[in-house]
Amino acid sequence: MVTVVNRSHAITVLVTILTTFSAGSVARPDPAAKTLTMLNPYDGVDWKSVIKVPSATHLHMKEQSALDHGYRSGLRHFPISNYYPSAPYSATTRLSDFKLHQTWPVKRNGVTIEPPINWNKLITWRDELKEPFRSSLPFTETELVFPHIPDDVILSNNAEHHGFTNGNPRCHICAPGSSFSSGTFDVKGRNYRLPEHGIPIGFGGTWQQAFTEMLKLLDYPDGGGIIIAHPAWLSGLSDQQIFEMLDFDQRVLGIEIYNHGEQIRDWTKKPADELPPEPEPGFALKLWDRILSTGRRCWGFCVPDHGVEKGGDWQGRSVLLVSRFSERHCLRAYRNGNFYGCLKDNGLTVTDFQATKTEVKLQTNQTAKITFITNKGIAKSVTGTSATYAIPTNDGKPDVVYVRVEISDESGERLFLQPVMYHH
Repeated sequence: MVTVVNRSHAITVLVTILTTFSAGSVARPDPAAKTLTMLNPYDGVDWKSVIKVPSATHLHMKEQSALDHGYRSGLRHFPISNYYPSAPYSATTRLSDFKLHQTWPVKRNGVTIEPPINWNKLITWRDELKEPFRSSLPFTETELVFPHIPDDVILSNNAEHHGFTNGNPRCHICAPGSSFSSGTFDVKGRNYRLPEHGIPIGFGGTWQQAFTEMLKLLDYPDGGGIIIAHPAWLSGLSDQQIFEMLDFDQRVLGIEIYNHGEQIRDWTKKPADELPPEPEPGFALKLWDRILSTGRRCWGFCVPDHGVEKGGDWQGRSVLLVSRFSERHCLRAYRNGNFYGCLKDNGLTVTDFQATKTEVKLQTNQTAKITFITNKGIAKSVTGTSATYAIPTNDGKPDVVYVRVEISDESGERLFLQPVMYHH
């Protein structure tokens, strides 16, 4: 386990790192550009002094015991992503806040109800409700969700947003570093019958409208962004839908390439011809490679989803590479791709990574299988503590669109490094 002690697409070889970061997002290459551009998300990382912070962009926690379990499992940065409602949780959050003091608007029969919203005043159909929900009205104040937060824990705003009126209805989106809130407290609209009274489940507008609001409410101009949750398995998005989302804004960071909840879900009841073309449930590596092969910058995220909340063993997290243990530095690492995804974070780690237009090389702290993958498939695989991949060339230029690295060991640990992108 890594312990906290205590960058569509481009950096050109000739130009301006300032252009890339000044807007707080990663610049995309000009398709007409004649010079080689290269994006190495680990450029500038001092591997000898870097602080490695375990985090996850999609994790559900609605009580102290879930946070405690995440902490014991090694997490130190918590961009908690709850829904019903899709609202950030902080050290001062009470579940009653979402029923008595809702701070964002909702629509009823298309008419906006402005906050603050007290649901005790809006729910006038108590007699229609089943128990125990009928007796829960009127709502009263509840205790803090997280009364005991360790000193070496950082919470960040985040939520899991859903209920978009276009695209796939199962699409879910996380937005680490954004204070945007949507939806209501009524789980799937079935307990308090809000949809039957004109109030939609979830966002209730287009995903483009939601993305605009998420980005508008980013807490830091140079950190955080939007992540497409379980894109292949649960959300079931087409490649074209994902391309459209990634192209919406540079701060749409990428997709979940591993989701623990989808990995352990029982898919046997679903017809084989309806399953995504992925060999492993929960993983979206083939999808990731198809996206990267188009030249789009797309970070890959590993997440536990509901795993931490349920306790027990769970997999999926990001190891952030920061120079300082602060919220801004953690969210900037997500924005810029200064992290790698993994399943366990149980010891195997990267100790150096270098990329140029001629080679990609890295070192690990222990013997592991190191595999280099490009738009042409698996390019090289070796076992050891170091490996180098010589970039093939064509007319003196790199003959690949991207190079990414997977690392695995006998314990079942798997590391997924972010891609180095090459463009002409």
